[in-house]
This record gives sequence, structure tokens and C-alpha cells, in this order.
Amino acid sequence: MTKVIMIRHAETEANLHKRWYGALDAPLTERGKAQVAATAARVAELQRIYPIDQFYVSPLGRAQATAAGIAAAIGIQPVIDEGLSEFDLGDWEGRTYEDLQNNEKLWDIWREDLNFAPPNAESPNSFTKRAMAAIERLVEAHRGEIILIVTHGGIIGNVLATWVGNGLHEWGRWEPHNCSISLIEKDENGWHVLFFNAVEHLPVELRVDEVPSYAE
Repeated sequence: MTKVIMIRHAETEANLHKRWYGALDAPLTERGKAQVAATAARVAELQRIYPIDQFYVSPLGRAQATAAGIAAAIGIQPVIDEGLSEFDLGDWEGRTYEDLQNNEKLWDIWREDLNFAPPNAESPNSFTKRAMAAIERLVEAHRGEIILIVTHGGIIGNVLATWVGNGLHEWGRWEPHNCSISLIEKDENGWHVLFFNAVEHLPVELRVDEVPSYAE
């Protein structure tokens, strides 16, 4: 059966300051670097149970920095896939979640209209179509294999909401923490979650959830 292991990148400066960085990038924090080390060790352990056949990563630096630590631990180099990039918020990139909600009512709007896009941005619907096309392409290319993907919270949340949840409207429910690990499996009945948002490999001081409550 096809399995997909999805890991969100480690904490960045943008995560720390609760800013939307989709197409923009930011360096890992010191805590983020420690998260990478702990996650790499955990993936090396998981590889004995779920031997990884394929390894893909987003083109953005924060994902590649996370994947590099994992690659060193498991001896497999990731392939960059442009489709795994994060949700691009266009002209509103770099603003804080609080600013986006208080001044633009962004999450309130999205609860009513998943086709709404800020200037030069993706909408939740267009982003999900792009994200799902990328994941489905990889799954189709590697049927029956175990695929490791290091990517972003938006990608993981939307894939899980679409495949195992109740649809895109609940994507916030599936938003993963930094360096969390999720594993899904496909059988004749569809996709199933084996585990989601696992952070047990991270010491308590390394666990972070920067998603605001109004985005859930």
C-alpha cells in the first residue's frame, strides 16, 4: 500500500513572530535547528519500520534546511518539487496573522468564500488544487511505495482535510506543528491516517504551535 510521510518544516523567524510567509522565506530559529536534529533522529528510527523509497521537498529554504538534516540521518537526498511550495498570499505576504484578521478579516472571509484571493495571491481553492495536483502526481508516480515529503503547514493541512477530513472548509483543523510528522496510507477504501501531527520526538521546549485560534 502507498504511504506518505509528511513533515512540516522547522520553526522560522516568521513563525516566531506570527507572520504569514508563504512565498517569502525566513531562516530557521535556533529552536528550529534543534527541532531538525530531533526530527532527523526520529525519521531514522521510523525508516526501520517504514523504509523510505522516495524523498521530496519544497523549493523554499526553510523546508530544504529541514530536509537537509533528515537527509544526513537517512542517507537519501531529497528531490525538489515546485508544487510543494506554501500558500502564496501575494501582496499581503509578510503581515502578521493578527493584522490580517483585525484589518482584513481574512479568516472570516474565507469561512464564507474559499475563492477569495488577496491581490496577486492564491485563494484557498486555487491553492488546494495546486497542492493536491502535486501530491497526487507524486503518489501516482510511486504507487505502492513509501514517500517522504518535507513541506509546509498549508500543504499538509489541505491534503489531510481533502483526503481524510470533511473537506477544505476545515483545513485549519489539520494544520500541523513545526517538525511534526504525519503518516497516511492508501488502500482499496481510500486514505487513512496512521498518525497525525506527531511531536513526541520533540522535547517539550521545542514544541511550537503558532497558528492563531481564529484560523482554525
